Amino acid sequence: MTDRRRNWELPTREFARRETFARCERVLAEIDRISRNAGEDEVHDLRVSIRRFTQAVRIFEPLLPKRTKKIVKRVRMLLAAAGEVRDLDVGIERLLKLGVPEQDPLLLSMHETRRRLSLQLLGEVFKLRAGAPEQSWPAVFLPETAPEVAQP
Repeated sequence: MTDRRRNWELPTREFARRETFARCERVLAEIDRISRNAGEDEVHDLRVSIRRFTQAVRIFEPLLPKRTKKIVKRVRMLLAAAGEVRDLDVGIERLLKLGVPEQDPLLLSMHETRRRLSLQLLGEVFKLRAGAPEQSWPAVFLPETAPEVAQP
């Protein structure tokens, strides 16, 4: 049986924690990946990972620690910045498919705007990474420990 199948047999709170944690790990991996290269695929994959994570939080919110909301707030800033870059990627791709030449002033302007916005996105990524989320975020999803019972 796969790990994902095993998760279905867990208590609800533990299932929610594990599923959300897996999506959080994916966000962290994509943040690491985009910090090395802010290409089209990296921007797209970061956005997808953030959307999947925030959807898991929205669905499981009553079962997750309240600190999860702080993580969502931080990644939504990245999502907005990545969205601007992604919009340009899609626009550039569509114009090229329509046959607009690479040297067209509109495309040149869009490429320059994309370069500037991707630098802003990287600034947000590095600002976020300065807080070492790869160390602090996973701890939010650790299983809750039961209070110790005093032994007589």
